Amino acid sequence: MTAPNTEMSPLATPLARDECALAEPYRGFFDDAATFPPGLAPLDRAIIDYVERRVNSLNEAVGPAVLKLEDLAKAQQIASGLNLGGRPINVSAVTPAGQLQAALEAAKDIAPQLRMVAIELKTDPSDKNIWAAQIQQAAAVSDIQVYVELTHEQVAASALELLAGTDLRLKYRTGGLEAHLFPTPEQLAAVLTETIAASTPFKLTAGLHEAIRYTNPVTGFTHHGFLNIAMATEAALRGEGVDRVAALLAATESTALTNLARASTGTWREFFISFGTCSVAEPAESLAVLGLFPPGLG
Repeated sequence: MTAPNTEMSPLATPLARDECALAEPYRGFFDDAATFPPGLAPLDRAIIDYVERRVNSLNEAVGPAVLKLEDLAKAQQIASGLNLGGRPINVSAVTPAGQLQAALEAAKDIAPQLRMVAIELKTDPSDKNIWAAQIQQAAAVSDIQVYVELTHEQVAASALELLAGTDLRLKYRTGGLEAHLFPTPEQLAAVLTETIAASTPFKLTAGLHEAIRYTNPVTGFTHHGFLNIAMATEAALRGEGVDRVAALLAATESTALTNLARASTGTWREFFISFGTCSVAEPAESLAVLGLFPPGLG
């Protein structure tokens, strides 16, 4: 387990220091995945909204636009008709397994309207030899940050060992449109502790709508809370065991988690880089209800 970082990092700002300002750990935390389920926004609407948000204070909390590799050319055309003020749109390209080179080539073609800041590379989980080779290929990329999407089964098969010591980061799925896509608190706790032990930062995708763990009354799916995950990550960084990490992930009582967040210096963000959301306003509003986010930004 990585030893706790006792030095104050650039993110180490108490969350409640200024109630009118966005706390540092939440800057660039919500990746704008508007075109993905369940939002499924039309591509032109997603690009326009992303640009228009630049004059909104919520923009400080938003990371890159997450787009499918196949949509980049059209997105570039849409952006070329907008007033970008000389500022390209940062994008993270969700890339199918085996298409890493295509993503690297697309990074050149979409400039100057779009700037690829990350590749979210899927892998073929059916064969360890194949996905291991795909990870090794990704590790050779030096000019764009690559996130490698892994399943729980791949993590259990020591896939994180291939990420350790490289510049690669983990992408992990925390939900979806079917119940089996939601990892249990115990499964997610195992991934978090192993990822931190490997000193590998991560981003998450799917199912993270609210700060605190909750059950959707329509679908019956129990969703992970991204604040639960943040505090669980911090616990893992302190060297607390997987049982404590799982307990934090399973917690549904907001007061205790909010108090932990207020006392936090934000070191969790050194590992929990961001998560994709089809509505960046939704998680912002969730934090505002808890008093952890300036009201009105969402």
